Amino acid sequence: MSKKTEFQALDLISAYSEKKKSPSHLELNQIFPNPTQPRLIGREDTSDLLPSMERLGLIEPILVRKDKGKYLIVAGERRYRAALKLGWKEIPAIVTEANEDVCYEMSLAENEKRKNLNPWEVGKAIQYLRKEKKKSADEVSILLGYSERYVKQLSSIARLDQKSVMELMISGKPLSVKNLEDLLKRKENRGGEIISPRVTSSQNKVSINLGKLNGKLRDSFLKELNSLKKKYGINE
Repeated sequence: MSKKTEFQALDLISAYSEKKKSPSHLELNQIFPNPTQPRLIGREDTSDLLPSMERLGLIEPILVRKDKGKYLIVAGERRYRAALKLGWKEIPAIVTEANEDVCYEMSLAENEKRKNLNPWEVGKAIQYLRKEKKKSADEVSILLGYSERYVKQLSSIARLDQKSVMELMISGKPLSVKNLEDLLKRKENRGGEIISPRVTSSQNKVSINLGKLNGKLRDSFLKELNSLKKKYGINE
């Protein structure tokens, strides 16, 4: 496993100057969950928050950003949902001026630091950053404090659909990287090969001489090769 044992990314939320300001009190009907937030499983489960919030109130304000006259949650969606269940009309919130992309990175880094995300959710977030936001594996590894190899490993796991991940969780198996990789192999009808990229040079690259193939066969081969690369998430 090439995940770093110490979380090395910046605590992005506390690094922002808005964190030092006194929070505002925003009406709950002005606040909305962010549809692109990294947490996908268990975001509506607030059973662990309700007793303490009912007794002590909200100790840590949620973080939001303003968007077209409303506020989207950057961090604290479960606290927001718990406040709704408690019948609160307003909630302490810090309004950040950071843009949408930075807010997504802030939310991902903070959720991962608190260990709120399972490897599949982190993989989906990495996939979103790489495909939609055009981030390199190196940029994502710096953000999360992971090795580049581990980032690619999680990206592979993200090929699983949510239904399959939920079925694995319901079966009682932990959503560990190993269990998710084993599930992916079964889903893709693969044997015991390693999904995660190896660093060894002998397995990194394969050279193929197409000189003996005529034009039609060569085109057919390259078409099938591109299909395989797409299936297995190979971008090089």
